[in-house]
Amino acid sequence: MDYEAIIIGGGPGGYVAAIRMGQLGLKTALVEKERVGGVCLNRGCIPTKALYAATGLIERAGKAGDFGIDFPRPKIDLPRLIAWKDGIVARLVTGVEKLLAANGVTLIKAEAEPLGSGKVSLSSGDEITGERIVLALGSAPVEIPGFSFSDPIVWSSTDALNPDSIPEQLVVIGGGVIGLELATVYSRLGTAVTVLELMDEILPGLDIDRRAIARVKAGLKAAGIDIRTGTAAAGYEKDGEVAVVKTKEGERFRADRILLAVGRRPNSAGLAELGIELDRRGFVMVDENLATSVPGIYAIGDLTPGPMLAHKASAEGVKLAARFAKEDYPLDYDKIPQAIFTSPELASVGLSEKRAKEEGYEILVGRFPYAGLGKALGMNEPDGFFQIVADAKTKRILGAQIVGAEASDLISEAAVAVQNGLTLEAIADPVHPHPTLPEGLKEAAENALGRAIHAVNR
Repeated sequence: MDYEAIIIGGGPGGYVAAIRMGQLGLKTALVEKERVGGVCLNRGCIPTKALYAATGLIERAGKAGDFGIDFPRPKIDLPRLIAWKDGIVARLVTGVEKLLAANGVTLIKAEAEPLGSGKVSLSSGDEITGERIVLALGSAPVEIPGFSFSDPIVWSSTDALNPDSIPEQLVVIGGGVIGLELATVYSRLGTAVTVLELMDEILPGLDIDRRAIARVKAGLKAAGIDIRTGTAAAGYEKDGEVAVVKTKEGERFRADRILLAVGRRPNSAGLAELGIELDRRGFVMVDENLATSVPGIYAIGDLTPGPMLAHKASAEGVKLAARFAKEDYPLDYDKIPQAIFTSPELASVGLSEKRAKEEGYEILVGRFPYAGLGKALGMNEPDGFFQIVADAKTKRILGAQIVGAEASDLISEAAVAVQNGLTLEAIADPVHPHPTLPEGLKEAAENALGRAIHAVNR
């Protein structure tokens, strides 16, 4: 065999797996047809968050008058904004390539097709062999009837990250994470945004309590985003250069662009022909060791069931590398945190209050508002709250949710607690620096214990 492991796909699952395998002394090849980093680094997480951060300046400038500081209306130089975003992506791609080389990974720029029996065919005409084949093929945006990415007026998330102009009106079909994050970005850029969500509430399918979703929804509406839940997009017609989106309920919405963000599908086409078992949605079925139904072939990331999160894919890559090296790396999918970059931000880890009750726990719930934090008020960010859920018998923390400024950064303390089975006291007792936002999680833990200082205990 040429390699001990061949990884097909250089996204956050594939390249992390490759680096870790290299660190563990395994002779590893990573095959990627485009740039390393996959969708996340090149066309997803990173460019989206770069634009989210940049447009956040517009939002903050708009609120600066509350401090007695006035700015003129921001002037947006779109080509420079996109070039700045692309520069960040290029810098990170280069960094990943250097890390692969430093850890002895052979990077092969080609398309790859697994042939079975450890063989992989490359678009260069070569064939390589490996003791183990790892599929890290990622996912792609989903189309729905009546809307096709072949029409330039219909955007995928990739298109939305590389606009040649800022649309005056944008209709977003899908009120999930991707749709709401990009709705936030474009609303800040001055676009009139309408979100059409088929289900009765935004962020469907996520284990988030209703009060947290309500707070996000209120923030989006306050920013001028028109959110229509329980609304099914049926198609569109052209009116000159503008589209008119029609719904099954009979409503019509004009749009310069339509962003189709109804989800993603695994890139699993052709794998069934190799004997790899897929579920009805096309996800590759794997066992607890991430092995497929074909001996010697493994799968990680968006290709497998579970949350389509970059850090889930990376964790699976590390887990698989550990298995190949006969080491242990536990991974509990119920304890993987998530962060949603809307305004306000929303982050969570572990069980929601609702799910904890459904699983039969007698629970303690502690909350603390951003409005009770001096740091949040000084930032002019009073909207939001911290919530922590624990087992009433053992005080073990089951989950946490944070809605508000910098929630994406603040959730990590709770993630450490949830993933390590820590108790409320583990967050409530340690001294937190003052004045800071993390004090909110400490206060929520104290509130759950009935001894919060800066909130009325329940």
